Amino acid sequence: MHNGGDNGTVAERELAGALDRLERLGRPLNAIVTAIPHPPRAATGPLLGMPIAIKDVISVAGYPRGNGNPEDMVGPPAETDAPVIALLRAAGADVFALTSLLEYAAGAPHPDLPEARNPVRPDRTAGGSSGGSAAAVGAGVCRVALGTDTGGSIRIPAAYCGIVGYKPTYGLVSAEGVTPLSQSLDHVGLITATVDDCLAVLPVIAPALASGETVQDTSPESGTRLGVLDDQLADPRLDPEVAAITRAALDRLAAAGFEMQPRDAGPLTAMGELLGPILMAEAWQVHAAAMTLAPEHFGATTRRLLAEAEHASSAARLAALERRERLRPAVDALLTGVDVLVGPAVPYAAPEFTPPVDTPEGEIEGIFTGPYNVSGQPAVVIGCGTTADGLPVGLQLAGRTGNDVALLRLAARAAEALASSTH
Repeated sequence: MHNGGDNGTVAERELAGALDRLERLGRPLNAIVTAIPHPPRAATGPLLGMPIAIKDVISVAGYPRGNGNPEDMVGPPAETDAPVIALLRAAGADVFALTSLLEYAAGAPHPDLPEARNPVRPDRTAGGSSGGSAAAVGAGVCRVALGTDTGGSIRIPAAYCGIVGYKPTYGLVSAEGVTPLSQSLDHVGLITATVDDCLAVLPVIAPALASGETVQDTSPESGTRLGVLDDQLADPRLDPEVAAITRAALDRLAAAGFEMQPRDAGPLTAMGELLGPILMAEAWQVHAAAMTLAPEHFGATTRRLLAEAEHASSAARLAALERRERLRPAVDALLTGVDVLVGPAVPYAAPEFTPPVDTPEGEIEGIFTGPYNVSGQPAVVIGCGTTADGLPVGLQLAGRTGNDVALLRLAARAAEALASSTH
C-alpha cells in the first residue's frame, strides 16, 4: 500500500496529465462523453494515481448513465456508484472520464452521436460497443478503462485498436449498477495498454480473487501449452490476410517455446449459436417497456434490433440455456492437456464504421468472441500484428472458468514473446 503525502502529489500530477490528454487526444476521436476533473478517491491504495476511464453504461455517482443515448445523457445523475466503481475509488484510482459507446451497448451508435474513431487509423471505427474506452486507451489518454462485453464488446474494439481487451469469468466482476443487455451474457471487464495493467487492476475489482473464493492458478508460471483452434483459422469467413497474420503470430510463439496442440472448435461453435436466442429474449425483457411506451427514444438501428427481439421466444431462450449446460463438458474438455485455447479475435480488421448486427458483416463480427460469453470462460485479446495498410490484428486466448490469473499471466508472456519477435 502507498502512504499519502508525496504519493498524493504524484496522483494529482497523473490526474492533471490524463485530463490534458483527454482533451487533446480523446475528444478528437469522439471517445469522451464527460470529463470528471475532481473525482473522489481514497488517499492510499494499490491503484493510487491511476486514471481509469469508464464506459458510460456504468453508474458513476453524480453523473447520468448515458448509455450512448442522447436523452439518457441529459437524464438524472446516478445517486450511487456501481460496486465496481466503489472498489476502484477505495483502491485510490481516479475515475476521471466517461467514454462513448454504441447505443445501450447493443449493435449500433445512435444516429445523433458520433462513433468513436480508431486511434491507429481515425478513418476507421474503434469498434463496439466499448469503443470510447478502447479509443481512449489506444490513444494514450489512460492505460486502463472499464468496458462491458456481451458478445465481444471489449475484445472486438481492443483487436481493432491494437490493445488488450479482457473479459473475466462470468460473474467474477459485479455487473450491478450497469445497464443490462442480456443478464446471462453480460460481463464487466478491462481494456488496457498491457496485460500487466489487467493483472494490476483485477484483484481490486474482483474481491473474490483476493479472498480465495474462486479457483486460482493451477499453473502459475509454467503455462505455455496452447490449444490452437485450427478450424477457426480455416473458417472461410476469416479475412485471408488476418488469417495469415494470426498464423504467423502462432509460428512466432512456437519459435519462442510455446507448445502447440490442435483443438476442434466444434463445441465452441455450437456454444456461439446459443448467443442469439439468449441475448434477444433477455434484451427484450430489459427494453420492452421503453420500446412499448416510446420507441422513438431509440436510434433507428437499435429500434430495429429490439423490434426483432420482441419476437424472441422465452422457450427458445430456456432451451438454449439448457443446451449450454449439455455442451459445457465438451467445451471444458478442449482445455485438457493445454493451458489456454488460442484463435483469431475478429474475422476482419477495423472497418470504417461498426456494421449493423443484421448485415452480413455484422452477423459475423462476433463469431470468435461470442462463444466465450455463452460459456462464461475468461478470454483476452492481445495484438499480434498489423495488415499491409497498418490496421491492428488481435489474437484471442481463453482459459478455464475461474482461472483468470493463469490466463492473464500466460497472455502477458505471449504478448512479450510476440513483441520481441517483431524487432
